[in-house]
Amino acid sequence: MRGLAVPRISLNRTEVAASIGVSPNTVDQLVRDGLLPKPRRWHTRKLWITSEIAAYMSDWPVDGETGEATTPLAHEEWRASV
Repeated sequence: MRGLAVPRISLNRTEVAASIGVSPNTVDQLVRDGLLPKPRRWHTRKLWITSEIAAYMSDWPVDGETGEATTPLAHEEWRASV
């Protein structure tokens, strides 16, 4: 079964950061702000389910559009880290 492509269904903190183009510390802040889901725990490992990440990100505001985000913190103003 060499060369079999296996889809990733979970990512660690560093992989989450790389996949969305931010630092691991920014992942922690996005979780604290409710803009990314909390990780799942398996033994001592923290893992994020990729479909949950996508679901949270689909609620982020679209660039150039006004309106409220539908995240758990929808009452707060959207803040992007630069």
